[in-house]
Parts: sequence; structure tokens; C-alpha cells
Amino acid sequence: MINIFKNMKAFYSIVGVLFFMTTNAQKFDCSSKIKEYQDLIQAKKISESYDSWNEVRKNCPKENETIYSDGVTILEYKIDNESSLEEKEKLVREELKLYDQFNKNFPLTIPDFEVQKAMTLYNHKIGTKDEILGLLDSGFAKASKNITSANTIYTYFNLYFEKYKEENSKITVDKALGKYMQVNELLENLIASMPEKNNEYKTAQRGIRALAKELTSCDRLSGYYEKQFENNKNDISWLNSALSNFTLKCSGLPIYNTMAEANYKLKATSKSAFYLANAYVKQRKFTEAIQYFTEAETLETDPIEKAKLNYSLATGLLSNDKVKSKELLNKTLSLNPKMGRAYLFLGELYANSAEECGQTDFQKKAVYYLAIETMKKAVAAEPILKTTVQKMSDNLASKSLTSAEISNAKMNGKSIKIECWINETIVFPTK
Repeated sequence: MINIFKNMKAFYSIVGVLFFMTTNAQKFDCSSKIKEYQDLIQAKKISESYDSWNEVRKNCPKENETIYSDGVTILEYKIDNESSLEEKEKLVREELKLYDQFNKNFPLTIPDFEVQKAMTLYNHKIGTKDEILGLLDSGFAKASKNITSANTIYTYFNLYFEKYKEENSKITVDKALGKYMQVNELLENLIASMPEKNNEYKTAQRGIRALAKELTSCDRLSGYYEKQFENNKNDISWLNSALSNFTLKCSGLPIYNTMAEANYKLKATSKSAFYLANAYVKQRKFTEAIQYFTEAETLETDPIEKAKLNYSLATGLLSNDKVKSKELLNKTLSLNPKMGRAYLFLGELYANSAEECGQTDFQKKAVYYLAIETMKKAVAAEPILKTTVQKMSDNLASKSLTSAEISNAKMNGKSIKIECWINETIVFPTK
């Protein structure tokens, strides 16, 4: 009888506890509590919002995703305003647990949560490099397609490269090169898919290339890609990334030619035509190089990039064809009026043709006058060229018409037509 009584007592105790827990859970109003802490955040009382937010996190972990993004905001605020290093680390570690909880309850929303954890440690100077690098390694392996931060990509390679440089490092040259290729390909894809952030991605790319300079010698790149080519020869993304890693001085390597040809055969794009053109330049097959540079310009849709391709042709392979060079320089300026360098080169072309295109002494001097006036336009387009323009103008000044010579010839306010390939009319000032 006593045992039955004890068992009944235990049963009712359990029922009582369950009833209390159920009642308590029913009493907790997730929506009201969320509004409570969000109102505090809105009122910029972020520290005060912590307690009510923390209750929501514990009692309503699956209510909605904003609980976690709000939590990051709150914890970041507290971390930034915490003076104690010990307390700061506790808050950082709490934020890491929050990312774990976020991933557990909403895994599709934050697949790169390990990367977020790593950058939280890195930004607040908490944890070891090995801990941070371990999280980045895992995060990049699992969710590289979800990573869009230029700073995160640069930080990852920087830490990896530091590890490679350590004495007795287990990271081989090939592994370091592989990591370089990975982040560079990621940046190449982001540059193509998110043009609005191109400056950020290109800055990160330049920084990574500067770090990896010793890794990316022509010999090392050649050896690495010769091993990798067969398995990747049908992968356009891989080929584009690989070719972008070669500087112009390395574009004469046999493996570069092989990859450029394979890339173009897979798909004719502005990039694939450009890489093939570079290969032909190194082989001194200039007719083919001009053909593919021209195709690259035709296929390019970005006016700034089209301008660069036109400028490259005008000042390189077609610089001796003055008519064509001028045509391309004018096209460059129509596409990108801020490319002052085009005015400089056009001015040089004019100056170099004074003897050829001037029939009289006055006309020859007029050509130099035209050259100087053309160069001056470069300053308005690209102010950084002011010193260069001044030097170039000064060098031509002694060969150009003076104000007195224009007046003596009674040409003030009048014009003169320069024939030849230049085919320009010069209008002299009234005084």
C-alpha cells in the first residue's frame, strides 16, 4: 500500500511538472517578446534588448530567421562596447554558438555559417590562426558558392599563405598554388556575376596576386597547369581562371597556348578570344592576333572593357597603321571619354606625322600645334595625367606655332585643314 502511494505520488509529481512546463510554454508569447526587443533595437537601446532577445532565442528557436540576424546585431554591439577582454571573448564565443544554432534551425539560410564564425573571430582578434583557418577551410569547402565578401576571400588566402610560409609547414607549393587558383576562380566568377562590386573583387584579386607573386612564376604555373589540364580541359570556368593567372610575360608558354585554344573552341567569348590573341602575339602571328583582338572587342558588352581593347590595339599591333589607330582611339574615347591616355597617344601620332602631312613650314608647325591641343584634352579627361601632358607639350612647344606666328599669318579666328591621314581642321584662337 505504501509503495502504491509512493508510486502515485511520483506519477502526480511528473504530471505536475509537465503541466507547469506546458502552461509556462503557453504563457510565453514569442511574437510579443520579439516585438519587445525589436522596439528596443529600433530605439537604439541595443544593450537593453539583450535579455528579452535571449528569452526568445531559448523559447522560440524556430520562430523565424530574424531572431538570429537580430542576435548578431545585439552581440556585435555588446562586443564593440565591452572593455574587458575576458568578457569580450565570452560574447564572441556566444555569437559563434548563435551561428551554430542558426544553422541547426535554418540550414538553408546560412550554409556558410563556418565562414561567418571564422570572420567573427578574425575581426575581433579572438582565437588562434589555426582555429580561424580551420573554420575557413571547412566553410569554403562546403559553401564557396555562397561566399561573396571580397574581404573574406582575401583574408582566407592571406592566412593560408602565412601558414604555407611557416617553417616546417605541411602545405606544399602545389597545395598553395591550388588554393590560389581556388580563390582566384571564385573572384573571377564574382566579377562576372556581380559587376556592381567589381572594384572590391579586383582589389582583392590584386592583393592576392601580390601575395602569391613568388608562387606564380612562369615555370611553376606551367608545371601546375600541365598536371591539371587533362582533367579540366572541358571546364570553361576553370580554363578562364587558369588563363587569367598568367601574366603577359608567361603567355608564350606552350601550356598557355593549349589552354587558350581549348577555351576558345569550347565557347567563343570576349575573354576566350582575348586569351587566344595574346597567345598569337607571343608566337609573332600578328595577323591572327589582330583578328582575335578584334573579335574580343566585338563580343565584349561592357563599354569600358571595349574601350580598353580598342586602346590596346591602337597603341600596339595597329600603331603603325595610323589611319586605323586613329579610328580605334576615337572609338575608345566614344566608349570611355575619361580615358585620357587615348588623347596622349593620338597627339603623339600627329606629332610624328608633321613632316609627312605638312606641305609648308606653317602647316608643319600647325600639326605640332594640333598635337599639343589634342594632348591637353587628356587633362580634362584624366586629371592625373596633368604632369605628363605638361612635359610632352613642353617638348613640342619649340616646333609648334607661336601666337605671334599665327597673328603674322593673319590666321586669328580662322581655320586650316590638315590633309594626309590626319584629315583634321584646326581653328585658331581669335587673339
